[in-house]
Amino acid sequence: MKKIVALVLILIMLVPFASGCAKNESADLVVFGNIYTAEKDNNGLAEAFAVKDGKYIYVGTKDEAKKYIEEGKTEVFDKSGEGLIIPGCTEGHAHYFGVYGIGKVLPGQGCSYKELLEVIKDETKGKKTTQFISFGWKTIELSEDRAAGKNFAEEIEAVAPGIPVVLIDNTGHSAVCNTTALKKAGLLENPKVRGGEVALDKDGNPSGFVSDQAVGYICDKAIDDDILTEEQAKQACSIGAELLLKQGYTNALDAYINQFAEREMSDILKKLDESGELKINVASCYNLKSYDAENYKEKVDRVAQIAEECKSKHYNPANIKLFADGVVESATGWMFEEYKNVEKGKEHGNIIWDVEELKKLVSYANSKDILVHTHSFGDAACNAVLDAYIYSNKENGKEYRNCLGHVRNIKSEDVIRAAENKIPIAENLIWHSDVDENVPEQKKQKDMILQHISEDTYNNGYPMKSLIDNGVIMSSSTDAPAAMSIEGNIMNVLEVATTGIMPEDSAKPYAEKELISVREGLEALTINGAWQLGLENERGSVKVGKYADFVILDKNILDYQGEQLRTIHNTQILSTYFEGKPAYTK
Repeated sequence: MKKIVALVLILIMLVPFASGCAKNESADLVVFGNIYTAEKDNNGLAEAFAVKDGKYIYVGTKDEAKKYIEEGKTEVFDKSGEGLIIPGCTEGHAHYFGVYGIGKVLPGQGCSYKELLEVIKDETKGKKTTQFISFGWKTIELSEDRAAGKNFAEEIEAVAPGIPVVLIDNTGHSAVCNTTALKKAGLLENPKVRGGEVALDKDGNPSGFVSDQAVGYICDKAIDDDILTEEQAKQACSIGAELLLKQGYTNALDAYINQFAEREMSDILKKLDESGELKINVASCYNLKSYDAENYKEKVDRVAQIAEECKSKHYNPANIKLFADGVVESATGWMFEEYKNVEKGKEHGNIIWDVEELKKLVSYANSKDILVHTHSFGDAACNAVLDAYIYSNKENGKEYRNCLGHVRNIKSEDVIRAAENKIPIAENLIWHSDVDENVPEQKKQKDMILQHISEDTYNNGYPMKSLIDNGVIMSSSTDAPAAMSIEGNIMNVLEVATTGIMPEDSAKPYAEKELISVREGLEALTINGAWQLGLENERGSVKVGKYADFVILDKNILDYQGEQLRTIHNTQILSTYFEGKPAYTK
């Protein structure tokens, strides 16, 4: 009897051991290599991971990972001793779908203003099209003509009479249009738009140059929504997704998707997701303009309806984009200090919303489970937006992840407020650089900026280190393609954030006290970016239970120091994996 009891006890003791062994199931994929996990344990490092059904089932040592390999069933990548594997990255604020993608399927993207006149002439000849729109000319091209009071509307009208034409610049904050567009929008008789500017020529007539909220206004009023066919909308979405994956991103927030095809693109992104073609997480923003302030509830309800009907596993349209101000570089950012050399009444830039309006709008949107993402360039704009975000949290009794974008020249006390209230900041890490004064166009641009702001304001533009040190959850954004050509891949981001110099430029380092380490940059790109989008429990780090989104690099940049940092941009993105499968391979 005693022997039987003893045998039973031994068997009972063996049961947990046997079930523990059973956990080592066969994986679909096992990867060995230098792995940065973006987790706090083990200094954020691992030697291997195993993936099954698109998720990590093991992260740790090489020896233990081997137990998950079943011959003939498990794919094995051995990158030991070469390169670096990092979690899939997040683009916290950019325009890959609603601007870059659409621009690619429309004629004229990347052309100069003069080249566009020829494109317009060809595209509208014989009334082939009833309207024309494009993106991409550089604002600096027309600065001297603007100062001289030139009338662009008449010049464009001469090549496309009777057809509304709107040409949006590479920043998205300015446009030139023809007389027909101005007339259709009602701006010839009354050249005023709340939160924007309708510039006048030397004779006091609307010149065709518009900026800030006037850009959205003239597009709303003069351009029909159906500028894209369904096939073009699908192509635009595919172009945006493919470029993001190529650059190392597996999550992205598109900060301006609705201007011409808000519902069409949401429908397309949902369809692409449901068919398995969308191999990236996308959050999109509906742009709510200040000239629609009285109808803000109606606009928010519209976004809530789109979110309910179009939200899918990898697509989230439940976000609103606000412009709190313009940009400091054009003296339209909302600043506490006065600008120099500007018209009377514009000393502090464009105040697009007042604080009480922002509070009501944000609080109402949050009550409908719609998050707000705000373009806040000036320190006064950052202050006002934080007031609204904090107010909404108190009114609704919940900490919402409403996000501040750009935060140029944000005050130190507002950095602390953002940290205390867990408000994410999507900072433009790739903009943390000075101009290369050996390049005439860059020097000219800096000289134009310094006509309006002090050198101290210029030199303290984009904080990074101070945000991190004060506990702000800072994610990375590029705002691509605004204000620069699309160079927003994660390697360029890391090089600028760690050196303060654009790759291959000969500029001096910008604001060295704000430079960050490679690891801090990777945190911003990975786990912090996922947190901004509410995805930190399922993405953004290499951790058991999370989706296996990761990027394979050909160099181990993790501990780069000194001059090595100036070579980060030479690192190649070999592959981007989404949910355990290759979404991009070089």
